[in-house]
Amino acid sequence: MSTLAQSPSQAISDQSLSRERVFEAFRRWGYLQARLDPLQQYLEPEHFADLAVEGPDADAARAIYAGSIGVEFMHIASPEVRAWVEEQMEAPARDYDKQRVLELLTKADVFESVIQARYLGTKRFSLEGVTALIPMLDQMFQDAAASDVVQSVIAMSHRGRLNVMVNTIGRPATDVFAEFEDVDPRSVLGGGDVKYHLGATGAFKDPKSGKTISLHLVSNPSHLEAVDPVAMGRARAKQIRLGPDGQDRLLPIVIHGDSAFAGQGIFAETLNLATVPGYSVGGTIQIIVNNLIGFTAEPEESGSTRYSSDVAKRLPIPIFHVNAEDLDAVIKVARMASEFRAKFRNDVVIDLVGYRRHGHSEVDDPTITQPLRYARLAKHPPLYKIYA
Repeated sequence: MSTLAQSPSQAISDQSLSRERVFEAFRRWGYLQARLDPLQQYLEPEHFADLAVEGPDADAARAIYAGSIGVEFMHIASPEVRAWVEEQMEAPARDYDKQRVLELLTKADVFESVIQARYLGTKRFSLEGVTALIPMLDQMFQDAAASDVVQSVIAMSHRGRLNVMVNTIGRPATDVFAEFEDVDPRSVLGGGDVKYHLGATGAFKDPKSGKTISLHLVSNPSHLEAVDPVAMGRARAKQIRLGPDGQDRLLPIVIHGDSAFAGQGIFAETLNLATVPGYSVGGTIQIIVNNLIGFTAEPEESGSTRYSSDVAKRLPIPIFHVNAEDLDAVIKVARMASEFRAKFRNDVVIDLVGYRRHGHSEVDDPTITQPLRYARLAKHPPLYKIYA
């Protein structure tokens, strides 16, 4: 009984087909096994039969799609967009200025630790645990400057707002500390509005080109997502004033808390306007500052989906989940988000997954409501020390 020998070309073809099937499985489902929680308590990898494969191809695909980055993009109908995300994810990592990132992380963590030591028990909604937001924004503005963006409208909730004001917008730290003292030496009226509701204006100067981007942080009340349509309206008005290329020259960024992103309907309403001609701003970068706790509720107690970002899957846009303690991954995601917005003029979502070092507003005691998580945190160093 004779058998037909397989030709070398046929063997190569079968091998390529096998590799493509493995990668396709991880492109579709790898985000369900991504290692996102820095404390390795929540978001345990989900068992998925299509991903239960071994070998060099599986190892390569797993490192890209189930490592510190998990990306949801296979719900997008456009082959061009899916191919672009694949290409970006599977491309070799690009160099970035690690010294600059370390400096920004150090400034962000030291700013918070000074307030914690000097104004213990005062509400501030610390960024500790997700201080990667500061170098992430820095990278986005570097990319924006290279694309000739000249203005940015930023909206955000309370978490990390004071840190962004000082280390991104450029507001003097002395002004922030004066508010903690509830005194403004230039005024007879005292400290004024709640410090983490206020807006701010400033500028970003690109370290390479010297180009400047004017920054405007919109004021925000206690309803965390109420600012979304306000920011979009301001962005659109400014774009119209800038002329026919206004959408290319002004970048809108909205920064959310995880529970508010999932649970407050005004965001879903605003998101629906992303490409509606009368309302579009040429794409918004949506960033979730995700500490995996909503006030005092754990993820399974406050949401019906694995990720707080799932509401964004109604749009044909990529959702990048990233571990906030892997700065290589954070910078890569920042670049992909900036470039996607510039290329496709549509929204893009970043789910920056970290933790919250203190209570919800530094007033409550989280060791009562999350004793296991805060037992881990007691031994966990700040991010700038880990990165250094």
